[in-house]
Amino acid sequence: MMMMRDLHEEELRALLAFRQRHGRCWKAALLLRWSAGTDEPGSAHLRHLRNIAGPRWLIGLPAATLDDAARRFAGIADPALVGTFMANAVGFARGAAGSVEIAPASAAHSLAIAIELGLKAFLMKAGYADDWNRVHIRHDLEKALALAMEAGLSGLPPELPELAAILSPSYRRHQIDALFRAGASPFDVTDASHCVDRLLAVIRVQIA
Repeated sequence: MMMMRDLHEEELRALLAFRQRHGRCWKAALLLRWSAGTDEPGSAHLRHLRNIAGPRWLIGLPAATLDDAARRFAGIADPALVGTFMANAVGFARGAAGSVEIAPASAAHSLAIAIELGLKAFLMKAGYADDWNRVHIRHDLEKALALAMEAGLSGLPPELPELAAILSPSYRRHQIDALFRAGASPFDVTDASHCVDRLLAVIRVQIA
C-alpha cells in the first residue's frame, strides 16, 4: 500500500532520527524493527507509517525526501540561546521553590515555565529551531515532552508525564490559577518543584 499524503513533520523527524542512528542500511533496520516490534525513540510515528504505508512505500522512499526535510529542519543550535533558555528555566524553578508555601498557584506557573524552557533548550540542541518550537509547540508541555523523548531525552523523573498532563491544559490557556481555586491543589507543589529540579539536572547533562 502506498501512502497518498505528505509526511507529517513529526514523521519526518522520526525517520531522520532513525536514519541518523542506523546509517546507510537504515531501511533494512527499520523493516526488521517493523517485524520485531522493537521500541526506540520515535517508535509511535514509525509504527504508524508501517500501518498506513508499508514496506513497499519505505523501500521506494527517495533519499531526497529526507535530505530536503533535514535541510528544512536544520536548526543549527545556538549555544548562547540554549544557555539562555536553560538559565531562565533554572531561574523560574528556583523562584517556584521559594514561593511554594506562600503562593502555590504562582509557584505552579513558574514550574510550568521552567518545564517549557528546559524542554525547548533540549529540543534546540537536538536540532529543533526556536522558530519551529514557537509555532508548533507553543506552551504545550505534553507535546514538548513527547518530542524531547523522541529526540532521545532519557532518565526523566517518573512523575513528570503526569505533572505535565495536569499543568499543560491550563498553562496553554494561561489559567493555572484556576487549578488552585477554593484552596484546592491538584498536586503537591513541593514534590513538583523537586521533580522539575531533577528534570533540569537531566537536561543540563544531556545538552552539555
